Amino acid sequence: MKTKVLALRLLLIKAVLVVVVFFAVIQAQAAPLQNLDALKQEIIQYHESGEYEYDVRHIIGQAKHYLTKRIVANKASRQPKKLAIVLDVDETSLSNYSDLKELDFGGTNLQQEQAEGRADDVAIASTLDLYQFAQAHHLAVFFITGRTEMYRSATMKNLKAAGYAAWQQLDLKPNDYNKPSVIDYKRSRRQAIVAQGYDIVLNIGDQYSDLAGGYADRVYKLPDYMYYIN
Repeated sequence: MKTKVLALRLLLIKAVLVVVVFFAVIQAQAAPLQNLDALKQEIIQYHESGEYEYDVRHIIGQAKHYLTKRIVANKASRQPKKLAIVLDVDETSLSNYSDLKELDFGGTNLQQEQAEGRADDVAIASTLDLYQFAQAHHLAVFFITGRTEMYRSATMKNLKAAGYAAWQQLDLKPNDYNKPSVIDYKRSRRQAIVAQGYDIVLNIGDQYSDLAGGYADRVYKLPDYMYYIN
């Protein structure tokens, strides 16, 4: 009798476990994907409600606070360093939001290239403020962008029109660059800056690939929910 009771209990436990596993699998499989149109509307709301600007201002504020401390310490040092900051261009210094919204956050490569060629992107205000602060304190400003060399003229024109009047150097990706990630390219450019004797205090970008690879004292990532660059 005891053996039968024990067997029934074991059978009941197994049945319960099967049911639990079954519903766990069903729940995992039933997790719905987010609707693409709804995601686009969320991006629009995020940008046009002021929330995006608030987040950028907060992050740049942290970067500026750190930069200020470094400038003060450097001035007091007996052996001051050549301080520099590195800025990405798109979604860091310039905003492509209007172009991307017009293309419904998609578009063909040709349409995106034409948008870059128009050179009419507006400055991201908080980044421009940081740039002006760095310039006023005689720091070297370097732009390292994932745009290719074929857009050098358009990029220079756009940066100047948006208020970035001067810089130490503007690095663009080689036209024949074919690696799956821009990390190596951007890291090598920062490495070259350090080799010139600069201390890169800040590296700011909107993609993790802008920031990976070292050669900067601090990195700050700005929000970008519109696209991802490896």
